[in-house]
Amino acid sequence: MAHPSHDPFHLAFSEPSWDDLRIFLAVVAHGSMNGAAKALGQSQPTVARRIRALEETLGIDLFQRGPNNLELTGAGRAILEAASPMGEAASIVARTASAHRPDPDAPVRVTATSSVALFLSLHSAELHKAAEPVEIAYIPTRRKLDLASGEADIALRMRVLPEGTDELVARKVGQIAFAIYATSEDPASVIAPPEDPTLSRQAAYVAEFAQGRTIAARIGDMPIRYQAAKAGLGAAFLPCWLGDSDPDLKQVVMPEGDLIEDVFLVMHRRSRNRPNVMRVANALAALFKRSQKALAGG
Repeated sequence: MAHPSHDPFHLAFSEPSWDDLRIFLAVVAHGSMNGAAKALGQSQPTVARRIRALEETLGIDLFQRGPNNLELTGAGRAILEAASPMGEAASIVARTASAHRPDPDAPVRVTATSSVALFLSLHSAELHKAAEPVEIAYIPTRRKLDLASGEADIALRMRVLPEGTDELVARKVGQIAFAIYATSEDPASVIAPPEDPTLSRQAAYVAEFAQGRTIAARIGDMPIRYQAAKAGLGAAFLPCWLGDSDPDLKQVVMPEGDLIEDVFLVMHRRSRNRPNVMRVANALAALFKRSQKALAGG
């Protein structure tokens, strides 16, 4: 490809437009200019023209063009690595702006660990009434979603208060206890979590309990681990509200110390101005207060 100038000073000071980089990222993501055009709502010739303009601005070929495919060149891969964070930043900016001008009818997004999310699901009808007429979107994950950028509206987090920002407000809503359960009082096998015991207190606790016993399986997903324990596969680490409620399971080890964790309800300060979010937050706090005994393994 011929470029209009090979003047090194011209190349050094030629800055690509964000629009062209956005189109480049879309072409890579969709594997073709046609796919990118459809995703962006533009014509294929427009996308091809903007990619050529970007290549001319940068003074490099970004793609090797085959009869039916595009492949990134070495330079193209380097530009992709440099531009990808810009695409992610643009996405965060859009979410943050949306969080500051929320749609009053948007679902209230609640994020929690799978243990807590499963507990909430048992009371979802009650929480739905508190949120009406809006919906609640449950996001079960161990990853700490960013409340400031609008990834979630309410977070239920375990044990440790958020640090490093004055924009978040938190209140302790209760405790949740964990214990080891099995179908027999002296299980010979254990269902262990998949992570390294040095990476979490729970994994370390199960590893200690497993000494002298057989590891029957490694299951990270708590609901699946519960079903496996209930089927008699072995002893499993479960929240007490679940294990104690199942007549097929026996509590092998009592909850104590690190097995009892504080639960905090965390929101961004601006959520106080959103009636729907506050209704759901208050309903969650009331649910935890009313369920305190079951959650704490009492």
